[in-house]
Amino acid sequence: MRYKIKDIGEGGIDLSVAVSEAWLSAECPDASLGLSEAGVRLDGRLEPAGEGYLLRGTLRGELMVPCARCLDPAPVTIESPMTVNFVERDEAKDGEDEDTAEDMVSFQHGVINLSLPIRDEILLAVPMTAICRPDCAGICPICGGNRNLTPCDCEKRALAATSKLGVLAKIKLQ
Repeated sequence: MRYKIKDIGEGGIDLSVAVSEAWLSAECPDASLGLSEAGVRLDGRLEPAGEGYLLRGTLRGELMVPCARCLDPAPVTIESPMTVNFVERDEAKDGEDEDTAEDMVSFQHGVINLSLPIRDEILLAVPMTAICRPDCAGICPICGGNRNLTPCDCEKRALAATSKLGVLAKIKLQ
């Protein structure tokens, strides 16, 4: 995901960059993300723009994230347009770090690295609470079983045992 500015030329270059499972786990170690069979790909163009370089493209694909209710894999579709300005670090203003501005990313030694903008776009595209399916029943808070696979009545039994009339149910059974 690195491009030398000498290889870009004045006309720019077309990009088709696939995100690998290894890259995803290295760049997003704290996020529980995986690739689906469709994968994730950035298609676009990197071209000179003034004193820097402009990336315009679209990040498309599908990720797998844990369901917020049952922890099974939940598919998340990504369709995110990207526009990023890259500027040489020497041209950046003093006191600014990696990101020179909200919409600019710095590069140095004549090499543009697309990893940071792609990582940021992926993390922004993933919802806080992905759900595997609309009718997901989730995990039972009492026995810990996945209620999509095996329905349980733990909550009803716990409620009956702790209710004021639950004592009467025990007397009747004896």
